[in-house]
Amino acid sequence: MPIPTERGAATAAWISRFLVHGEGDWFGQPFRLHAFQRAFLDELYRLGRDGRPRVRRALLGLPKGNGKTELAAAIAVAELAGPFAPTSPNVVIAAASFEQADLVFGTARTMIAEGPLGPYFDAFDTEILRRDGPGRMHRVAAAAGTNDGGRPTCVIADELHEWSGIRERVHLVLSNGLSKRKDGLELNISTAGADRDSLLGRLFDRGQAIRSGEVDDPTFLFTWCGAGEVDLADEAALRLALREANPAIEAGFLDEDRLVARSREIPAHEFERYHLNRWISSPDHWIDPELWAARARPAGPPPPGTDVVLGFDGSYRRDSTALVGCTTEGYLFHVAAWERDTADPDWTVPRTEVDAAVAAAMARWRVRELVCDPPGWHAELEAWEREWREVVVRFDTNSPGRMGPACDRLYGAVVEGTVSHDGNATLARHVANCRTRDTRYGRVITKDHKDSPRKIDLAVAAVIAFERVQQPSVAMVEPFVMVGRRWAATWEVGPADSPSPRMVSAGLG
Repeated sequence: MPIPTERGAATAAWISRFLVHGEGDWFGQPFRLHAFQRAFLDELYRLGRDGRPRVRRALLGLPKGNGKTELAAAIAVAELAGPFAPTSPNVVIAAASFEQADLVFGTARTMIAEGPLGPYFDAFDTEILRRDGPGRMHRVAAAAGTNDGGRPTCVIADELHEWSGIRERVHLVLSNGLSKRKDGLELNISTAGADRDSLLGRLFDRGQAIRSGEVDDPTFLFTWCGAGEVDLADEAALRLALREANPAIEAGFLDEDRLVARSREIPAHEFERYHLNRWISSPDHWIDPELWAARARPAGPPPPGTDVVLGFDGSYRRDSTALVGCTTEGYLFHVAAWERDTADPDWTVPRTEVDAAVAAAMARWRVRELVCDPPGWHAELEAWEREWREVVVRFDTNSPGRMGPACDRLYGAVVEGTVSHDGNATLARHVANCRTRDTRYGRVITKDHKDSPRKIDLAVAAVIAFERVQQPSVAMVEPFVMVGRRWAATWEVGPADSPSPRMVSAGLG
């Protein structure tokens, strides 16, 4: 048995005395550790029979919203300057990307700069240096393939479920670097992943084996808070599972009611992974075709003059180009689409026709926003911005930070039945073609592979149109004026399974 120690309690007291909370509701206030965080510190800093730190490697698994980032940042600062910091500490904050690494590093920097320790450190964008002697904290991105760890005394690896491919090699290099220093500490923090055959999965399996007694390894600390399988429709069972998996609910800084509501807003597998910390894979499809069909209200396009947002997803050669509208009440409708002719290797999108269709749509409805994905259409976007000024909004669909929440919002609206659509067959086909990719911001829709002939551009356009309808967007320009254009067009509204409306003839003056 390990020797009882007050080392964890002393570290907790030091954190509470010298560190402050980072960004959030308690910004700048003294850092107060909750019971589950103090219990983790007690185990992390427990001594072995030889009087040296027992733990060399730790895996802390918590659902989102349970303060992993702040606790990891506090530990990083304690390893840099706390009561048991080693001589010449070298603390590495690592993550799959610089952006993710900066969450822990930036929090640590704020804890120092906004609190009593500020005068004793030089804090820069990528490193923090002690002024009283050698001591450094810096961030590393595994995506960069770097092995810049030097001789670390502590490595903190954040969101380990994202460390795949070359990132695993970087983790190995950083971990091996700890062997060069006495009592080096490796702390891995994460929520559950989707693939047990991964770096996180292997660490998780080892932790489970240690917990069950199958493996004896006192140097590995395995702390994992999660729930078992639960029927999300059973609210009583769901609440029990949430309290089991989320110690922050009992601690008082995570809203149980909000999580219950969230269970109805995002895909079930995503809720279980992020908020119940369960290992679970994503389904292949984004929205079940039958569920999508159930939301159809085949009324065709809205009447001329209706307030709408238009979503535009453009391509040039490989994919299709799509224009989808959404009313302020959440009714999605097909405007136009141009799909690649697979029999014609020289096919390109008819840009003049696309430009004419956009102009016709702008003239037909009162367009609050024309939301466009920029790549490949910069010239047209610049012309549209000159033509319609602030109505044109650029939306980068390659940004997971924008598309993840947007895809979640449309998915949730389809599940809840708060969105409807015109029943257009082409739009339905594009929605059915969507596969998903998990990101830290939520699931984003994608093709089944890069060169797939199964298009999803109308679905992308629908996502961004619906997303902007949900946002407090720019005021409608009243009256709407088309600057410098004269437009004449004849339209034919076809049945629900055909493009609607269909442009019969058009011309620009």
